[in-house]
Amino acid sequence: MRARTMCKSGAVGLATGAVVLTLAAPGGAVDTDFGDGQTGHGFGRMGPPNARTTTVSPSSGADFEMPFKCGQAWTGTSRSSHSPSYYTIDFNRSDDLGQPVLASAPGVVTRAVSLTGSYGRYVIVDHGRGYTTLYAHLNSIASTVGQVVDQGDLIGYLGTSGNSTGPHLHHEQRLNGAYFAPYFHRARYTMGTTRSSANCNDRPVVGDWNGDGKADLGVYRTGRTIGQWRQRRGTTTNTFAWGRPGDLPLVGNFGGDRKEEVGIRRLGGTSFVLRSDRKARITKTAGRSTDTPLTGDWDGNGRSELGLYRPSTHQFLRQMGGTWRVVTWGGSGQQPVTGDWNKDGRTDVGTFNMTNGSWTLRVPTNGKYPAKRFTYGRAGDRPVVGDFNGDRIDDAAVWRPSNGTFYLRLPKAGGGVTSKLVPYGLKR
Repeated sequence: MRARTMCKSGAVGLATGAVVLTLAAPGGAVDTDFGDGQTGHGFGRMGPPNARTTTVSPSSGADFEMPFKCGQAWTGTSRSSHSPSYYTIDFNRSDDLGQPVLASAPGVVTRAVSLTGSYGRYVIVDHGRGYTTLYAHLNSIASTVGQVVDQGDLIGYLGTSGNSTGPHLHHEQRLNGAYFAPYFHRARYTMGTTRSSANCNDRPVVGDWNGDGKADLGVYRTGRTIGQWRQRRGTTTNTFAWGRPGDLPLVGNFGGDRKEEVGIRRLGGTSFVLRSDRKARITKTAGRSTDTPLTGDWDGNGRSELGLYRPSTHQFLRQMGGTWRVVTWGGSGQQPVTGDWNKDGRTDVGTFNMTNGSWTLRVPTNGKYPAKRFTYGRAGDRPVVGDFNGDRIDDAAVWRPSNGTFYLRLPKAGGGVTSKLVPYGLKR
């Protein structure tokens, strides 16, 4: 039996499989001041276990999944003296040190802090409507303030920093700063039990899969051991495996033959693996692990190149041949989008605000770059872009996780726009 360790606040948990024992810490020592000098979630303070609590229904609250890879089994414990609330969870497993810690729900990173005590290295994500989560005692942080994360995106790696007696993840869920009984996959979590992570979601992708000049829909499905692509072609679906759990999907015309192919960026790394039209692997390395991966035909040569969006500086980095060109656009908490907004054959940039569905596109016009602004979608939607009607101008669209439906924003013949709804993918 391997001794398990947790937050240094008066107790140490021991586990073998799903059997959990809670023992008093040697000497009964209790640390009461773990604070970083601030209060409230997003400004977390570990201290006496008397934090404010509230009640949340799992059926109507934020869509929380366990903060680990799809299918991984973890044991979570707490105790009456757990700081700052019994409702916070210490997660362990036999090989926990260095394991990836993933976002429990979509949101924006509001804090990424390294302390010598208290939470140690910790990250806080704002999920909207007052919901936040905290991931503490990390070995290293792999996210940055202002970064938009989807459910299952990398936050950091499990460790034992700060006031911790050994490797574990200290995890908190809060509503407007108050703790509540934690839940995952719409079900209350029972302390001391072992559960498998259901952080196994679909991610929307769009590409011209058959070279007919019109974008088709698709999803990248995170599995327990592999990633699965599902491409919608008319009334049929083309399915194949490509990628690993936690990889981020990419789509681009890497072969220059008008048909768009798929690729991935490895979890937590800077390595890209692209699948050419002949299904050969093209491996590249670029950027930082906290950059958002992109692709685009930046120079209009008919072939997609890599791109990156750097949340910390709001910069788009676009690879053109052997050089990188930089454009600053957007702001904190916004997601990058790319597309040909003006029919010139070159991919342009823009942003989507996940809190209110607002789009801001950078449209090259007569040597200037005015912003085109509009609202399409709602809070929590995931943006996608594609030429859905074959007019060589890319259209905005969103995928709604709550119902697994694409909403396409299409121009009308007489002016204005209309919406087309296409259910595709598994709802979360």
